[in-house]
Amino acid sequence: MGTWGTALYSNDTTLDVKETYMKYLEDQLTNQEAYEKILATFDELMGDTDEEPLFWYALADTQWKVGRLTEEVRQKALEWIAKEGGITLWEESKTGPAGWRKTLDKLKIKLETEQPKEKRIKKPTAIFQNFWNTGDVYAYQFNTDTAKENGAYDKYMILQKIGEEPHNWKEGIVMRVHVFDKLFDAVPSLNDLEGVRLLPLDYPYTTPFLGMSYKIELCKKREYPIEHLTFLGSMNIPPNKGRRNNLSSLEHWSEIEHWSKFFKLWQGIKYEEVEEGIFKYNHPEQPNE
Repeated sequence: MGTWGTALYSNDTTLDVKETYMKYLEDQLTNQEAYEKILATFDELMGDTDEEPLFWYALADTQWKVGRLTEEVRQKALEWIAKEGGITLWEESKTGPAGWRKTLDKLKIKLETEQPKEKRIKKPTAIFQNFWNTGDVYAYQFNTDTAKENGAYDKYMILQKIGEEPHNWKEGIVMRVHVFDKLFDAVPSLNDLEGVRLLPLDYPYTTPFLGMSYKIELCKKREYPIEHLTFLGSMNIPPNKGRRNNLSSLEHWSEIEHWSKFFKLWQGIKYEEVEEGIFKYNHPEQPNE
């Protein structure tokens, strides 16, 4: 399981549970049917003292938000909160245990508060996701306060489509893209990318094996930032199918401004390709394998 923070959905397990449960509701299953199906889907987590509590936290929180929290799920989550379930995942972190306790405290307060009225869940309209050709390269110009905070405002990030894969939990195909580790002040040419390494779309302190790309989806047509994208052309794809890329990493076009943080995180930090397409970073506190 990948973790990148102590917020409730800053790990793969809670994200997967939330998205899977919502998919079942969007498929117009009843709450009971969705509950039975998600229990079967995540059956392997039951009995795992690290990950089972994450399942109940995510399910309880998501059910509460859509007005479908059952007493059984609420009690399961509260029981794990009382035991600080999941805290062992952050035991070796200097600030993680305190941050996780705050997350559990907030969740406990929510679950003990009256939930909203049941919300109607519509079946989502399918949106075409696969609109670049493999190998296509685009420049994206950062344009929000998020990019300003990371020193990337008005600068250009270069993305390339490297493949097509099934969506994590919806029908259809999405693009997988990677990013070149250089910000440009003006729209570059393809020649300007020669010798530029790939940018890890990952955090240096989470795991030695790096995720070097994302699947990317469009939730709403208006989220596609066409006015900030410039087509540069097409080029061969360097090997980059890192070990973590096979996981269900999925980002939204609406979140692309947040990618500016990775340029800041990886500035001056080296990583290595330990075998073709497998990239690794040795954290100072992490012995070489």
